[in-house]
Amino acid sequence: MTCGIVLAAGNGRRIGMPKALLSLDGRTFVERTVHALSGLGLDIVVVVNSTVSAALPVGLAGRRLVNPDPDGENGMFGSVRLGISEALLRGAPGVLLVPVDLPLIARTDVQAVLARLTAGAAVAVATHDGRWGHPVGMNRAVMAEVMAAPPGTTLRDVVRRDRARVIEVAASSGAVLGVNTAEDLDRVSNRTFR
Repeated sequence: MTCGIVLAAGNGRRIGMPKALLSLDGRTFVERTVHALSGLGLDIVVVVNSTVSAALPVGLAGRRLVNPDPDGENGMFGSVRLGISEALLRGAPGVLLVPVDLPLIARTDVQAVLARLTAGAAVAVATHDGRWGHPVGMNRAVMAEVMAAPPGTTLRDVVRRDRARVIEVAASSGAVLGVNTAEDLDRVSNRTFR
């Protein structure tokens, strides 16, 4: 079964708290992201830090993995590897990677990327108005590349290594509207009320 990996381990230094615990329309970002992945036949894995793990509700869907050093040398890529390692242990044929700081990501975006991955894409990337966003889907061969990548590598490095294998998937603006600052949070909050 394909794994949906929620990347929620960052400490959110620029916004002053872990982004996973930010709230929009009464739900935390991590709850919103897990909801976008739920009900699609995905095996959900949530990569968190210890603060986020302690604050999450017990009933949150998916297996929870704690990244002990989310802001360390490998940053988000360390969380990506942790999630992919779990997916490989579970025998997943592919993964969908979704950072928690995209609270407006639509279930239809997830479905569209999942469909392309299931149809045989090596890498499938949600795009909006020519911008690459998330989710990013990858097959088992690309997952192995992530695990074998040298220190200092980023997810972007792996995805863009061979542009010919990347399938772009049209998605909503939620696939590219990330939240890193209070101004970003205000911007996405205003979009939910339109």
